[in-house]
Amino acid sequence: MVRSPAPDWGAVPEDTLPGRQELVSTARALATGAHDRVTVHTGAHVQALSQAPDGEGVLVRLATADGPREVLADHVVSLTGYTGDHTLYRQLQIHECYATGAPMNLSAALLGAAGGDCLTQPATGIAQLRSPEPDFFILGAKSYGRLNTFLLRTGYQQVDEIATGYAGVEGPRPLGGFPSQAEDPNRRSLP
Repeated sequence: MVRSPAPDWGAVPEDTLPGRQELVSTARALATGAHDRVTVHTGAHVQALSQAPDGEGVLVRLATADGPREVLADHVVSLTGYTGDHTLYRQLQIHECYATGAPMNLSAALLGAAGGDCLTQPATGIAQLRSPEPDFFILGAKSYGRLNTFLLRTGYQQVDEIATGYAGVEGPRPLGGFPSQAEDPNRRSLP
């Protein structure tokens, strides 16, 4: 089930990521009946799920523009996205964007950037990763909340920003390349 009656399947014009384009092509093929065991319903959302009368499968009640419809399914795959588990820091002072679930400063920077492509996201710094909770940072996929533009490269850059800030060095350093305090008496703390 896809809510949109005419989904674009995540297509990005002139996409430079072959893997993403392959996913779009596969989704389009499945939606047009390329596999006899997969049925895609567009312009619909699930109203109810129940066990099929014979106990085999799932009876799915759909809401569509033409009214309710029931579909018998062997399996229902829910691909609705996710958000990180916030219970670890729910007692801390973390200001999260209500629209994205991401930390407010980072969310504002990402939402203010032009385009929604993960390859065009702006580089962020420590200022965007800060929260009102002192010395607490949300990094990686969780830092993007419900935004779908996160790349592993972004997470590595975030960790590098924080690590270099705490190590008191300028710019990215190779793993194991941070000087100890004895080697660098002028080491500065995270700004």
